[in-house]
Amino acid sequence: MRQEAKLRISEGSVAGNQLPSTLCNEAVEALDAAARTHSFDDDLLQTAPARDMRRQIEAMLTVLEKMDPDRVLARQGMISRLTGADIEARLEFELMGKRVMAVANKLRRAAENGKRIRTLLASGKNDLISENARLDAVIDEARQLLSGAHDPSDDFAHARFERRLSNLIAMRASNDLTVKQIDLGAEVLSGLLDRFTDVDTLLLPLWQRNVVALAHAAAGKAQRAAATDFFEIHKNLKTYLQQELSS
Repeated sequence: MRQEAKLRISEGSVAGNQLPSTLCNEAVEALDAAARTHSFDDDLLQTAPARDMRRQIEAMLTVLEKMDPDRVLARQGMISRLTGADIEARLEFELMGKRVMAVANKLRRAAENGKRIRTLLASGKNDLISENARLDAVIDEARQLLSGAHDPSDDFAHARFERRLSNLIAMRASNDLTVKQIDLGAEVLSGLLDRFTDVDTLLLPLWQRNVVALAHAAAGKAQRAAATDFFEIHKNLKTYLQQELSS
């Protein structure tokens, strides 16, 4: 919402700073001009980053649930090595790991969009606050003009002006409500982005390293140790993501 509402009124009044001294048609037009505002950025209406991020988190959890390291461990015996089942199990495990990372990339793009939308929300909030300051001045001046108008012969102009003033007051109240909703939405989005940062910079890299370690560990004791480590970080990653969906 750009602050381009520098309003031109009739002769004798200065762009939005002063109303005519009487309840005339020009005074009504001045309030009409004061009510004109610019809309928010279209992206704030066309995208829901928190919803998009949660959708990708759900997709990641679905893939994580399908990863089965026990399948890899179970296919490391002599017969499995002779039939190539051990290699097949490893490849399946690696493929699921790649799918998790592919979803992670989508989640990362959704998070970048979330950051962009958060910036637009902050800008929109500042614009609303500035607009309310302007409306406060116009409303105060209009009330003073209305309270000083006692000419019974001009009831029509009085009613029109009073209706326009009511519209401005309603817009002012709506702006206040929108600012509060923006604050709530930005808080939810910021919390989600912070938790995504935890996943992206710590949990997911640790998980990926354990996938590599397990996929390439030699059979036997080393592989069982790698599997134990993987199970732990795998569980932590799923738990963290599940907590986000339930919050």
